[in-house]
Amino acid sequence: MGHAPDFMTIDIDTGGTFTDGYVSGSGVGVQVKVDTTPHDLTHGIIACIDRAAEVLTLTRRALLAATGAIRLSTTVGTNALINRTGPSLGLLLGPELHARPGVLEELPVRPDLVAAAGPGDDHLAAVKRLLDRGARLIVVALDGDGGQTLEAAENSLRESIALEYPRHYLGAVPVLSSHDVTRSPDPSARLRTAVINAYLHPLMSHFLYRVEDELRREGYRFPLLIGNADGGSSRVAKTTAIRTWGSGPAGAVAGAAHVARTLGIPALLTLDVGGTSSDISLLSAGRWRYTVEPVMDGARVAVPVVELESIGVGGGSIVHVVDGEVVVGPRSAGAQPGPAAFGLGGEDATLADAFCCLGVFDPAHFLGGRKKLDKDAAVEAFARIADALMVDVPTAAHAAVRAATSTVAAGIGALLDRYDVRPSDVELLTGGGAGGLLGCWVAAAAGLKATRAFPLAPVFSAYGLSTLDRMHSYEIAPDLHGLCDRVDVVIDRARADMRSEGVDPEVLRFEVEIEVGDDGAAGAVRLGAIRSGQDAADLISAVMEPVRLIRLRVVADTSTRPPAAASPIDEAATTRMIRWDAVEPAGVDTTVRSWAALRPGERHVGPTLIESVDTTVVLPPGFTATVGDHADLHIINPIPGA
Repeated sequence: MGHAPDFMTIDIDTGGTFTDGYVSGSGVGVQVKVDTTPHDLTHGIIACIDRAAEVLTLTRRALLAATGAIRLSTTVGTNALINRTGPSLGLLLGPELHARPGVLEELPVRPDLVAAAGPGDDHLAAVKRLLDRGARLIVVALDGDGGQTLEAAENSLRESIALEYPRHYLGAVPVLSSHDVTRSPDPSARLRTAVINAYLHPLMSHFLYRVEDELRREGYRFPLLIGNADGGSSRVAKTTAIRTWGSGPAGAVAGAAHVARTLGIPALLTLDVGGTSSDISLLSAGRWRYTVEPVMDGARVAVPVVELESIGVGGGSIVHVVDGEVVVGPRSAGAQPGPAAFGLGGEDATLADAFCCLGVFDPAHFLGGRKKLDKDAAVEAFARIADALMVDVPTAAHAAVRAATSTVAAGIGALLDRYDVRPSDVELLTGGGAGGLLGCWVAAAAGLKATRAFPLAPVFSAYGLSTLDRMHSYEIAPDLHGLCDRVDVVIDRARADMRSEGVDPEVLRFEVEIEVGDDGAAGAVRLGAIRSGQDAADLISAVMEPVRLIRLRVVADTSTRPPAAASPIDEAATTRMIRWDAVEPAGVDTTVRSWAALRPGERHVGPTLIESVDTTVVLPPGFTATVGDHADLHIINPIPGA
């Protein structure tokens, strides 16, 4: 067995189809990809660690013993909300909220598990009715603007419930107060946020603590860190469940921001193509945008997240024909049964099957030979699409690729229009296992300046997690009376929280931001760094707009950065027959290059495939790629009419 470097970090993203890992430290960087295990995501996480240990010639215990930080992003919360597999929630609402029309629309709540909690109501009797009807967790959301009066009222009600149902009794009932999740002044948004957080909490906490316990049994000594959707990371005990929503795609955006700053790219658009969706985000000067009122499964909530647009096209997206036109997605084959070519029982044609039919993949060496593809099954699946279109299988496969390209390019165009950004000023960064397959065609269709691709692309969300600082966020009501003292109290609390995680308080920095705007159109304004409550008060008093909410962030720069690109290896190019268009029915003998063999400054002209163990970059005819110092590919679109 090998010898572990002194300090390692492990970053893992669990996606719908694959679980990706990035292990780094002391000049070592290892990327791994294993199958996601939907029945128990813990198995996929441990398998990811085992695979990395194997590459490093270590045992699992040796790797974990040498690891100082593990960061994780997970789809558990997303899946629970989509599939409605969370617990039955009971709601105690203030009379105004209770009477508000449509306040519970899109929320996972049964109407018979909702009760009013006004001044004259018997709260304990209402709790008993909710429990008798099957509620397993109570959410308290009273009327108010998120300030101190609301906090006192919700705490009082929660304490009265705790007295009636003490923790040491079997009848104890978990109670969550809305102000503990968000101080939003919009009662409806606060209710929705609290309900979704409560719905996700039991599943998330059970899963994350189970993972942490398993890691500790295997020799890991530190708290498990969770990627948050606002671009930071925190330990499990300091993470609210709702903040993990979309944490994987947010990690990819954080990684892209690091790339943009490193390479000096002014405008960068990320395209992260996974098994079920394509996530896009626009960065300016190496900084991402984020929204404070995202929509989660149809419900608008009050929680800051990195701004992303999700398009229902991924490698596992199912291809079908509607009125003679090929449509890709949004339904996906998922991890199981997966694409037909995966040989796990899937019969539907998917985008991955389309590339298999066209010859892009080597069926005997998919994922470096760890998975064998069944090309015959892919052809059989696409034969049904071809019959519906009255064309041959390769033509049907190309139609699927064009349809996927068109859908993603349209989403990119809409995003750029929203911010009045010219496509020709923007470069595209591809990520995810399928990003390199579509990237060039999407960039050309959307009129973008160029495409960038990195060897880390297939595990880019996991890599992005490694760039996340440890960060805690605290919300403060915007009442200016006593603001200095209240901010100082929060600063002291933040220092204590970070100290409990083993972070030196001397490395902390504090930032203050505010929310302005009306309900449904709120936005965040970053005011800058502070040292005290007086600094915060001075910055906020200079703001001309009404302030809805104050947010204090404490940040510890504990992230890692990727090692330098590995030295190129000597590996000869091969060729593969690929059906690029209908002009060459038998296909074109296409050059295939190993990404590990590329040298800085090399120039490659399409048609060419550039492969790594976990991904393939398709360089179609007319496209040109130059290899950068980080083994990155800078791909220029063909000039129209040239």
